[in-house]
Parts: sequence; C-alpha cells; structure tokens
Amino acid sequence: MKPLQNETGRAAKLAESMVPLISLLVVLVPILIIRSNNLTAARYYNTLNLMTGLAIPLTLATFGQMLAMSIGEIDFSMETLVSLVACIVGAVLSKNVVLGVLMLLGIVVVYMVIGAFVHLKKLPSIIVTIGMSFIWTGIAVTIQPQPGGDIPQVIADFMRIRPPLLPFAIVAAAVLALVGHFLLFKTNFGILGRGVGGNVKAIQQAGHSVLRIRIAVFGLVAVFGILSGIALAGLTTSADSHLAKNYTLLSVASVILGGGSFAGGKVSAVGAVLGAFSMYLVTNLLMAMKISPNWQAGAQGVIILLALYIGGVFKCRGKVRFI
Repeated sequence: MKPLQNETGRAAKLAESMVPLISLLVVLVPILIIRSNNLTAARYYNTLNLMTGLAIPLTLATFGQMLAMSIGEIDFSMETLVSLVACIVGAVLSKNVVLGVLMLLGIVVVYMVIGAFVHLKKLPSIIVTIGMSFIWTGIAVTIQPQPGGDIPQVIADFMRIRPPLLPFAIVAAAVLALVGHFLLFKTNFGILGRGVGGNVKAIQQAGHSVLRIRIAVFGLVAVFGILSGIALAGLTTSADSHLAKNYTLLSVASVILGGGSFAGGKVSAVGAVLGAFSMYLVTNLLMAMKISPNWQAGAQGVIILLALYIGGVFKCRGKVRFI
C-alpha cells in the first residue's frame, strides 16, 4: 500500500502546485475566447501587449510583498510606497537626478530601519507599515499635489521595449519568476529568510542574526516597491499620490493565491508571479465582458476573499506548495 499512498501524495502535491496556473487560466482563457478575433498572427502581439502591459508594476509589488511575507510580515504601505515613487520619478527625478536618486535610496534606508524597529520592539509590521503609509502619502501629495508630472523619457522608452515573439511584460515576468525562485531556494539568503518565517528559533540556534535578515529583507521589499513605482510611472507617463490604488490588497492576495502563507516560510516566486497576473487580468476579463466598473471592484474583492480562503485551506492541511 505504501507505493500507492506515495503516488497519491505526489498527485495531491502536484495538483496543489498547479493552483496558481489554473487560476491564471480560469481568467485568461475566457479573455482569449472573447477577443479571439484579435489573436490572428498579425494582431496577437499587440493584443497580448495591451492585456498584460500594466501587469509589470503589480508583479513587482507582489514580489516585494512576497519577500515580506516570507519572514512572516506584511507591508500594508505598498500602494502608497509605489505611488510615492511614481511621484518622485515624475516630479523630482526629471528635474534633479541626484536628489531623486537620493530620495529613492532614502526609502530603502527607512525600510531597513523599519525592519530593525519591528524586530527589536517586537511590533506588528501591519501597524508600523499602516503608519508609514500616511507618511508616504503626505510626502507624495507634497511633491506632486496634482496628477501629472514629467516622466523621464528613458524610463518611458524602456517600459515600451518590444521583444520578439512575446510582449515585454510576459518576458519580464518569466525572468522575475526564475530569478526569484533562485533567490528563495538556491541562496543562503533565501533559505535563511524563509527559515525566519517558518522556524525562527532554529535560525537563532544555528547562530544566524535574525535582526540582520529582517533588515536585509525589508530593504529588498523597498527595492521592489521602488521598481514597481518606476515601472508604473513609465507605463502611465504620469505621477499621482493614488496611482497604485489597491496594490496592497492585490499584492497580498496574489502572494496567497500563489502559495504563500501569512505565517511566513511558505512562498513561491513562480506562484506569486502567476497570482499577480491573475489578479490583474480580472479587470481585463470584466472589461471584455462589458461589466460596469462599479462591479469590477466588487469582483476583485470576491477573488481576494477566495484567494485567502484557498490559502487558509492549504495551511490547515499543512501542505507546503513551492513551484
């Protein structure tokens, strides 16, 4: 009976690991069916580009959120951070490169301080980052009171790169997933980071500094938030203090849908990327179905709840899903 049980266990784990991909297909296939007329050899590239273009910023924000959740934390200031970065790009970086770069580096330093503060004072990261969200918003409104700004042309041009065969968003997502998987599972940093989220006592007993790990992870969270803001500014060619609206909830839901856990330790780079694309394409699906924008926000909320429910079910089963 053991071989049969092993095969059953492997099949169950395989099915669970396919959840992010299945979620993406559930959203993507109806869109492709509805827009089948635009998927001819001459039009498929532009169609895919329009469908996935703005998924890059959300994917980068999700990646940063995934790193935070890998150590058992959540960044509830992600959307305000991304919006602030877009404002810095549009209002500061275009006029004074040195000052703009220093402001972006300052954000990384602040996040590293937050990581140390959360660890040393044993404070919930949710509360600390919610407080930071008001600070980020205040700075963003100060430097960019009205939507607009002047996005550097080099950033806009980079975000409009057209690689052969597949749009830039898909290529970038594939690269990010591979790099993320290597970082999380093939490097000491990734292993220790997941260890802090999964079994912090074991990491401490092994002689590693949990404080340093948290500082480094929070610094990387800021880096990917900054990259998300730069990408969003380049794609929209505008800056606004509310440009990344709902990115916090969408990024958290994407991580959970991709196999992550609120408890930490359980994350998947590939799953998070697929989850981010799924959450982004929901809006495309609702638009393709000509559903009122008033219902679109509600539909995203339902999907977020389903994502949290799915993550909770797998957590209760004690399954670990790494892709």
